[in-house]
Amino acid sequence: MTTDLAGTIATNQSAEKRTAHDLIRSMIPEFGKVLPEAVPVDTFLRLALTELQRNTDLQACTPGSLLGSLMLAAQLGLEPGGPLGHLYLTPRRLKGEMNVVPIIGYKGLVELSRRSGKVGTVKAQIIRDGDLFDQGFDTQRGGEYTTWRPADHDEKRPPIGVLAWATLIDTGSVQTRFTPIDAVDARRDRGAAGAKGPWATDRDAMIRKTGIRALAPDLPASTAMALATRADERITEYRADVGGLIDAATGEVIHQEGTDQ
Repeated sequence: MTTDLAGTIATNQSAEKRTAHDLIRSMIPEFGKVLPEAVPVDTFLRLALTELQRNTDLQACTPGSLLGSLMLAAQLGLEPGGPLGHLYLTPRRLKGEMNVVPIIGYKGLVELSRRSGKVGTVKAQIIRDGDLFDQGFDTQRGGEYTTWRPADHDEKRPPIGVLAWATLIDTGSVQTRFTPIDAVDARRDRGAAGAKGPWATDRDAMIRKTGIRALAPDLPASTAMALATRADERITEYRADVGGLIDAATGEVIHQEGTDQ
């Protein structure tokens, strides 16, 4: 029995009659090959099918983008949909057809950052208009410094940026990165989902997630984090002939199984 996407969709004449549930179940062996031991295949399948039932627009999306997003979630070991907000499956109509855009959530990026075992605390906080915030370099303070004191807890004050920081276990040092809100919005607009999906429903969490993403290059190298930042908010498809994920718009190989690419 053929279980890869090419066999399931491209060479199977009855594939168009299959439901999205059928297609996902047909990929169980492929999911099992890449899922980490901590995530059972049955659990992953249940989460995927529950999300498909909860958001029925996903069933109208192209099979390639749906399975590509789920394969990305499997490779990263993140829950698709679900209460944790690890990875959102976001339906988006582009060029006349519905596609699934995988959007990694704030908690998903934090999880990936810490999984290497080299990073301790990872957080991001929104800096709002009226907060006391200053960054700079001062030899009398021992070098780089960051000062932040929120004016109050009113989350209605407009954001001016996001401050992300992480503690490195080996050295005990703290890496920080401030990302202005216009850079956050520019990063959002470059994504295939634009301002849709969690950017519309959970904007604060997406701002914080973007802060962690901007901090990622300053953290210890991680294959999972590198894949996450490459594939995040891009329409991905699983291609058996290349043995991995490609960008649906450009054909660029995002990840090949068995390699660090």
